[in-house]
Amino acid sequence: MKTSLTPYSIVIVDDHPLIRAGITALLSRQSDLQICGEAGDADEAVELITRVQPDLVILDMSLRSGTGMDVIRRLNSAPGRRADGAVRILVHSMYEDSIYAERVLEAGAMGYLNKNEDSTQLLVAIRRILSGKVYLSPAMTDHLLHRAIGHRGPAETNDVERLTDRELQVFRMIGEAIPTRRIAEQLFLSVHTVESHRENIKKKLGLSSGSELNKRAFQWVLENG
Repeated sequence: MKTSLTPYSIVIVDDHPLIRAGITALLSRQSDLQICGEAGDADEAVELITRVQPDLVILDMSLRSGTGMDVIRRLNSAPGRRADGAVRILVHSMYEDSIYAERVLEAGAMGYLNKNEDSTQLLVAIRRILSGKVYLSPAMTDHLLHRAIGHRGPAETNDVERLTDRELQVFRMIGEAIPTRRIAEQLFLSVHTVESHRENIKKKLGLSSGSELNKRAFQWVLENG
């Protein structure tokens, strides 16, 4: 049973050891927070989290294998979830908030924090989620509120937001110069399915050729991490 003297248990899922070490160093100075495990890929993360049932997961979107989105969905459908049914997840990523924040909340995460934010903001996000609340940056909160009341801001004009989660995943991998066959292998899809995603992405982004798609994806990855 959780008491006021028992630290909150936290699992860090990130494919960069230096990032994990930095977060661990930051949280080790907090008497009410305790790291209980680390993972660098999706399978390892799901196994660890299901086994130790932490109070909070700090999760990157980009992993050695699989993605943060995969982890969120698998955890929220796994039979071995926490007794209270909750898997509190804070996504901590370099990816653009306006593209990913709403997606991860819909998938079941409780917050999104860009890695460019100050480390003190990570503590704010962690404690907000541990208190049962959702965390988003002020800018992202305004973005969602404006959309909810029918106002359009600069972020809504970003046509990449129109891509589905899978299309966005393929789009990012194209921008990372990963060949179609390799994309298919990593996502456990057929080459034909990946080619179909490429065609759908081209239509949604108003692109007329594969080379235009490659250039657009490469530029997007450069700009968004």
